[in-house]
Amino acid sequence: MAGGIDGEISKLRHRDVRERRRAVRVLFDTDIPRALKGFVPLLNDKDPWFRSKALDAHRRWAVAMGPEALESLAKHRSIEARRCAANLLGDYEEDVSKIALMLVEDEDLTCKRQSAAALLASEHASEHVGKFLSDEDPYLRRLAVASHGASESNRRDGLLDPNASVCEAAVHALTRNGEALDEASVLRLLELNIEGTALIDAAIELDGPALIELAKHAKGPALKHLVKALRAACTSIDDSQIKTLLKAEQYVVLGRWLQGQRSEEMDQLRWRLLRESSVDSIERSRWLERLLGRCSEENLVTEARVFATEDHPNLLLDAAHNLSTAFDKLES
Repeated sequence: MAGGIDGEISKLRHRDVRERRRAVRVLFDTDIPRALKGFVPLLNDKDPWFRSKALDAHRRWAVAMGPEALESLAKHRSIEARRCAANLLGDYEEDVSKIALMLVEDEDLTCKRQSAAALLASEHASEHVGKFLSDEDPYLRRLAVASHGASESNRRDGLLDPNASVCEAAVHALTRNGEALDEASVLRLLELNIEGTALIDAAIELDGPALIELAKHAKGPALKHLVKALRAACTSIDDSQIKTLLKAEQYVVLGRWLQGQRSEEMDQLRWRLLRESSVDSIERSRWLERLLGRCSEENLVTEARVFATEDHPNLLLDAAHNLSTAFDKLES
């Protein structure tokens, strides 16, 4: 077999293009990594088909043949060859920093980014973080703050980056490492319209201006996440975060937080919020509609009947009437 493989490798230089193509097929089918050496000269072949097969051979066997197999690619004049080398860096368990350092200086953005990723994922990542944190490419700065080689100071510096995606990466990295966000950082990130559970959790824990600001502007999924996190953190209207939001008149968040929860104190707050004309009537009617599941509670229905005698939009009066009617049907 050894002689056969060597024979096929030698045929890659055959004058007859048909023999060369046949040798390529045989070597790929045999799938023996040392066949890679025969494909290196094909990187310079005039025929684009052979050049593409040379790149395919490197993609298939370069990792098995060790970091040295990438050198011919990394030093090649062809951008396709250098990109191939850069894309393979992350597949090596061995140290490929020598080649990565070569490619990171390449003017091609793909080569630079892929080699930077390899360096920042290596055992010596901390040696390279500073270089990429100051790079003009936000992608590289984002990789740097997310790297295990970054320090807490690096991550906090990332919160001040002019690019929002870098700030977001810094938030995730700080959270991953159990490092708390401060009030000023959360407020700045909210101004940049950065969202996420990490910011929400931090705002709730800080229980200050950031929580109020988040409640003011949260919509859609962000609002749902805020309410969910608030329910996990607060179980009583006496919890400080609930008092903070109540004082700041963040009634929509509080009304949604109350959904599904019951106690005498919570019901008192619920009816208070239902009477808040500053809250959209559609929002308040939904709160009332969700009380239908409690239509057997006489105290609740009594409150609904009182509510129905007051001056409210018809949408709310109809919802209160439905709650009362549901109780009457249970009684009959």
